[in-house]
Amino acid sequence: MNNYMIKHEEMVKKIIASNYTDDLITLKDYHKSQIEFIQHERLIHLLIMLSIAFILISSYVITSFYTETFLIIIDLILTVLEIFYIFHYYKLENTIQRWYLLYNEICNMIHPLHEFIKQ
Repeated sequence: MNNYMIKHEEMVKKIIASNYTDDLITLKDYHKSQIEFIQHERLIHLLIMLSIAFILISSYVITSFYTETFLIIIDLILTVLEIFYIFHYYKLENTIQRWYLLYNEICNMIHPLHEFIKQ
């Protein structure tokens, strides 16, 4: 997923930098559809991350009552999994924020009246 996001962002930045204005509406529509895909991905990862967090907290509570080695191992595995989900969600969130700015930049190239949106 990270490679996909990086390649798409580089492509859009390259087109914007080249001032290629012939087909900006198509680029805008394409970029908007990619934003929608990433928003969906972000929502799914948020739900999974919250579910794992709930399971992790429940596991911590159970481990506090029954201190077994097996439960501690499960807690460690869930903690590592949650940390990776947090980092991945962080990347998705930052990417979507950058893509919003790119989308606004494309809109400003199409119609300069939207310049006030940037601020």
